[in-house]
Amino acid sequence: MRAAAPSPPRSGRSLASRPFAPLLLATFVALSARADAQASLLHEFVPPNPNEDLSFTTTTIDGDLHAAVQTPSGVATAPDPRRPPDAKSLYGGSTTDDSPDSTYEPDRDTRRPNVENYEDPFTPSTAPFKRLRAFDAVLDDYTLAVRDKTLHPLPVGGALGPGDEPFYGDFSVGLIPDQPVRIPSVGPGARLLRMHVNPETRVEVSRDGADNWFIRGHERKEVRVVVEIGISRNVFGSEYADVEWSALNLLVPPQPAAHNKAFNQVAEAVGISRSMRPRDVVGKMVNYFRAFAPSDEPPRERDDIYLDLALSKKGVCRHRSFAFLVTALNIGIPTRMVVNEAHAWVETFDGNLWHRIDLGGAANNLETEQDASRPPYVPPPDPYSWPEAQDSGQNLAERSRNDPSGQQSGGGDAQNGGPGATSAPSTSSSAAPTTSAPTPAEPPPAQPNLPPSEISVGEVSRDVRRGTPIRLQGEVKSAGNICPFVRIDVVLRGPAAPEGIVVGSLSTDERGAYDGSVVIPRELSLGDYDLSLRTPGSAACAAGVSK
Repeated sequence: MRAAAPSPPRSGRSLASRPFAPLLLATFVALSARADAQASLLHEFVPPNPNEDLSFTTTTIDGDLHAAVQTPSGVATAPDPRRPPDAKSLYGGSTTDDSPDSTYEPDRDTRRPNVENYEDPFTPSTAPFKRLRAFDAVLDDYTLAVRDKTLHPLPVGGALGPGDEPFYGDFSVGLIPDQPVRIPSVGPGARLLRMHVNPETRVEVSRDGADNWFIRGHERKEVRVVVEIGISRNVFGSEYADVEWSALNLLVPPQPAAHNKAFNQVAEAVGISRSMRPRDVVGKMVNYFRAFAPSDEPPRERDDIYLDLALSKKGVCRHRSFAFLVTALNIGIPTRMVVNEAHAWVETFDGNLWHRIDLGGAANNLETEQDASRPPYVPPPDPYSWPEAQDSGQNLAERSRNDPSGQQSGGGDAQNGGPGATSAPSTSSSAAPTTSAPTPAEPPPAQPNLPPSEISVGEVSRDVRRGTPIRLQGEVKSAGNICPFVRIDVVLRGPAAPEGIVVGSLSTDERGAYDGSVVIPRELSLGDYDLSLRTPGSAACAAGVSK
């Protein structure tokens, strides 16, 4: 009960002329206390009712956000904006994902690994489709980049329009003074309706030409950002519009001339040409690239990574998306490739709407915190057919919900963290030391009569950030002979992990060489670590550890 300030005495009368008032007040208080003691009237906790929040258009305690929103996936309740930032899971700061200048290098590791440590910041849950890094340009050497890196302000405000649906976002950010920090969004063309920052801090949100989102602050601080986002539902499941090529011509710049010959070979294999309608081209491409399959044997037949992947039809999500992107841009379909730590997919533009298209190859396992209060996102029906061996991102999400332990079985791939990621499974779901890594299959027993395998390691950066990939190159030999197709575990040792923690695995090719990346876990404690590589060997090679 809130006590009000006493009222001033009325004109012509004073408290002195009412001598019994204090006694009456004391008697009232005493009686009230006795009545409370006899009746034992207690307050009953009434949990929040999302349906009442909807009907009364209730806001959160700070007044910045709706307390609940109705979505096609069910009623979603707002995250508590008063909670402090989570220092163990930050975007930016000492765990920067990457800058606006980030690039992506394709790889030939087409095996079927696992994935873990997926952070899902959205309600309804969009796993594994958190939109984190998008690329819309292909350079001469097939490196992917963003064509227009200019950052444009993303306004905060507005309301849902017809066909839009709402999401909540909840993530912690390590702000860097006057530097953009990459943050996730739910999809292309999303709008920022409301935002709350705790502790209260002045920030601006912007996006680049590929619709990557960034947040900028003016002081070094860890903050928690809770947002309401609106986006067209058709983004997540609608067929490409029946537009003319002339409507798309100005949207796709000329592609590198060095790619023309390779593209012509792929276009013939897919069965597409400019004589077809753009929507028919997109449909044929989706069917072709969804038919890829993982492979333990990397394709190296033509010395052109695009041709090797596209014509062999080998690969998982990142390989399919990369080859689709190169093909689409060369024929004239505006396209982006999107990646996060668990999955990769493409987006195509028909001149009016960006369409998210999942090409499959989703991760085998997905370890993420399961929050029963967050409804899983239910997308519109997929307008394109799937092959019999379906391995979509939606399947992955359903497996993860049905088995939160992350021990699901099934096909798939792990993008494993972004630019240049080519590793097999990352194996640390926490900072606790571990000495083993799950692998697609146990290797043959190592040859015990040979001397230990020698693992050479190329130059490695000394400044490695959590949540980002680290690239490793070298070769493995045993008794002077090459060791093809052996597993290499990447191990970090430090004060927080004296026994060593396996952060990922790579494999050698037919020449005994390895070239790939693993992602440093976000939750790994800051500090100095010693990096080493080890292999269990094979039937032809002994086990060994790098020096």
